[in-house]
Amino acid sequence: MKGLLFLILLAATLHAEFLIERVDVTISDIADDGSAKVHESIKFVMYGDYANSVYDSGIPQNELSFWSVSTGLKDVKLHLSPSTVDIRDLRVRPQPRTKCNPIQGICHGEIILDYSAYPTFKDNDTLDPEPGTGIFTVEKYKPRTRRYTINPAALAFTTTTDGNIILDKDVHLVLEMPSDSVTLDINPQPADSNIHLPTGVDSLSWTDMVLVKFSLIFEVEDSIDKEVSDFFGGIFRGVSRAFSGPHGYALMALVVALIGSFAYITVAKRRGEE
Repeated sequence: MKGLLFLILLAATLHAEFLIERVDVTISDIADDGSAKVHESIKFVMYGDYANSVYDSGIPQNELSFWSVSTGLKDVKLHLSPSTVDIRDLRVRPQPRTKCNPIQGICHGEIILDYSAYPTFKDNDTLDPEPGTGIFTVEKYKPRTRRYTINPAALAFTTTTDGNIILDKDVHLVLEMPSDSVTLDINPQPADSNIHLPTGVDSLSWTDMVLVKFSLIFEVEDSIDKEVSDFFGGIFRGVSRAFSGPHGYALMALVVALIGSFAYITVAKRRGEE
């Protein structure tokens, strides 16, 4: 019996124990096509020498799957859904242990995730997004104005049976809004806020609540200068794609021939006038 008790205590001592301390998911730099930058900070507490050694062994690791399996924590993951969002340029950066207490055998760790989140595009020529993909649906419903509507299916937090997003008291969702945006609808409003719509806000954050029928709609109106630059930029990109396509050489030869013919006709006409 004593031997069995010793084995149980030994197993408990060797068991790696991790507890979530705080999760911050920040969405920023929202672009014209609805893509954005995402920064995730996942902080947790480690109990016991074995947990600390597991953490130290993973510092050189840049695979999120390693950390998810090693810690056994449900929130060590991407909080945007790869099935709905095109995740690009993912960087996994485990940080050194901090706030260690040798007597209690406690240390604090942090995993930082940085990536870009795009909608899934139908093709690279038109850059039209597939419906239902990306963090936002973007609608150009009047000149120079785009309306952004959040896509709750893009978020990968814990949900209720009805599909509503659950944010625990240690989980924070932050949206940094474009500087020239006007927010038209928010549901539910962030706690301790008194926002009168429509209005411009710098950022919105939610924590410790259930996002029932989560909704966020805002507009961004471009200046005339930006509209003009985007117009000519679109023409330039279209010409570049045409020349780099399968018929690029033939098109280039045709353009050269047209320019040469115009030059020849102009010179001949001048000689005739002389």
